[in-house]
Amino acid sequence: MAHTAFSRPLVIEEIVIADVNQAAEYLVEDWPIEHGDHYELARRFCLEVIEGKRDPEDARQAFVLAAGEAGIIIAT
Repeated sequence: MAHTAFSRPLVIEEIVIADVNQAAEYLVEDWPIEHGDHYELARRFCLEVIEGKRDPEDARQAFVLAAGEAGIIIAT
């Protein structure tokens, strides 16, 4: 099983996102837009981490960039 925890959790309002699985779920279930270069990259990176092909910090950074693209304010 691939390591999926972030080094530091991300917080969106009161939601804590501590690992790639939570980030992927948020991208699919709660993301305000379903397009954008950073959004697509974040989804792909999350999948690649789950498959053991990428480091969780890559997905974390992609998630932060996607949040900026979507106008979501997060605490890093």
